[in-house]
Amino acid sequence: MENEQMRQALREAERGESASWVEYPPTPAWWPPLFGVWAFAVTLNFGYLDGIAGALASLVAVGCMLGLIAWQRRVRGTYPSGRAPREFRTSFIVLFGGALVVSLAAWLVGTTVAPWVGAVVAGLGSGVLVAWYERSYARAAARVRARLG
Repeated sequence: MENEQMRQALREAERGESASWVEYPPTPAWWPPLFGVWAFAVTLNFGYLDGIAGALASLVAVGCMLGLIAWQRRVRGTYPSGRAPREFRTSFIVLFGGALVVSLAAWLVGTTVAPWVGAVVAGLGSGVLVAWYERSYARAAARVRARLG
């Protein structure tokens, strides 16, 4: 009996620790396309703007992303913190690896073909990657909820 109570207490602690990762409102449908547009604009900035104009455009892009993160935190009521449950590991690896691949592909195409073509690669690649990640994250969250029941 004591072992079962201990297991239950551990499960409750893990459920509370995982709550900010698995309890959230659905992401809007415009989320992946927005990332694609943002990546397209940032890549155009890097490809065509220099000096103060490029620096200001970069500041605006960073400000937009920080504003989006702040908005998301307000909508969610929280933001995931601490160690993510193990079910998210594959999603994170593919997201960060995919971001690296998209960035390198956009840079390569942008420098060998034209910056605007690299921007298209960045925009489409980012949009597809974020759409995949959103579905993968939702599946991982469902697995965590099922495991912690």
